[in-house]
Amino acid sequence: MPNPDREILLAGSEYHDAYSDLAWVRRAPHGNWAIRLLGFVLRKAFRKGCSSITFDHASFTQATAHIPPDHLVVLAPTHRSMMDFLVCSYLCFAHPELKISIPYIAADLQLGKLPFLGWLLKQAYAFYIKRGQGKPDPELNAQLRQLVTAKQTLEIFIEGTRSRARQCLPPKRGLLRALQQTGVACTLLPIAITYDRIPEEQSLMRELDGGPKPLMRLGPLIKWWLQLIQGNIHIGRVHMVCGEPVVMDNNSDVHAVSHAVMQQLQQSYIVTTYHLRAFLHHHPELGYTLQSLTEAIQERGGTVLHSPLEDVGHVARKTEYTLRYQWMHLFYPDLLAHRPNHPIVQHHVHTHSFSERYSRVASTRPDEALSALLQALFSPLEQAYTQLIEVVSQHKGLPFAHPKAFVAQHPECFLPMVEEALAHLTAAKLLIKRDDHTGFELGETWKSQAERYRAALWGKSPVLGSSQH
Repeated sequence: MPNPDREILLAGSEYHDAYSDLAWVRRAPHGNWAIRLLGFVLRKAFRKGCSSITFDHASFTQATAHIPPDHLVVLAPTHRSMMDFLVCSYLCFAHPELKISIPYIAADLQLGKLPFLGWLLKQAYAFYIKRGQGKPDPELNAQLRQLVTAKQTLEIFIEGTRSRARQCLPPKRGLLRALQQTGVACTLLPIAITYDRIPEEQSLMRELDGGPKPLMRLGPLIKWWLQLIQGNIHIGRVHMVCGEPVVMDNNSDVHAVSHAVMQQLQQSYIVTTYHLRAFLHHHPELGYTLQSLTEAIQERGGTVLHSPLEDVGHVARKTEYTLRYQWMHLFYPDLLAHRPNHPIVQHHVHTHSFSERYSRVASTRPDEALSALLQALFSPLEQAYTQLIEVVSQHKGLPFAHPKAFVAQHPECFLPMVEEALAHLTAAKLLIKRDDHTGFELGETWKSQAERYRAALWGKSPVLGSSQH
């Protein structure tokens, strides 16, 4: 049974109250005309495109209760979709009892350049930043000082860009450093937003197949919005959880703060039955049922919520690879118990685990059924290394300058895993990048280490032994 304090309905087709959309917007105690206009439009759009948007009320009230009265409040959500900043602002607008002011949102400058929409969102508390500067931005610092002086709630995306595959990305620290330089103590609220389906799923999958990152343009956004309003896009369930607050003041280590936020985000990840049904659809040979897989996740501290989406026959294999990022980190201890000294496993867990609870070896080794589950769960990782090493062996190097070029020629491979494997092989000096155009050559450790990696991949390891999944 759902916990009523952990799954409060916020919006969607399942949400009903006694107010018309216009009356609902007018009765809200906070928000200018732009906020109210967007609230009106979003309430209608969410009703068309989502089964439900829910939030963990208890997690938010527990977090806000620990905010010191003199601290600036900074929302730090996961970044999986353009919809992230909409649902966060909608939550603050619709539930003023949470005592979180409607935030001013740090958005990409590309969004700000869109005709009319950029201006409208600016009226609705967006402020625009240039990403990837790598150096202090005087204009951004001035904006932040103005907002901080006015004691405005802020919202930042600590992962920077959207995560194409739902994995937790290494945190960016530029905005945090700029905030720290204002001299005002902050309390960051990590907010994990879980989607059954990502609204931009098709676009992101084209990019994961090796396509270019599309430029932000008004036309496609309007087309997508019209499809949503017409009921042609249905993303199922959306759920928000607030992790434990993270404090940052003048004496804080910004690197440690950023990782503490990512730790809370990863620990607040939620799994839905849609994610699990999709995995089981592609792996019927495992013998797991929805119930037994749910229990395995719950035993490892995960939370599984019911999704109304049951038809997973349309979910492509690579799309399912992105869905498993919602829960595969829960099995890192089992993976480490099975292959504790495996260099690929060690690198993968170190890269993707932001919490010590996921980077500790499990107390017992996996049994046969769990070993098969691990093999299926981490098969895209194995496949990426296998294919890369095979191509390198054939060509005495890698004739691809970028991971996307490799995936375009080897579409069976999953881009995030190829990126990870190539970064690892380069860091371990098995490969050396020539330049941005000609690819990679054999590194100084290839002769001494290649057989070790090849044996680890193609040997008897039950986890990394076969790519036929």
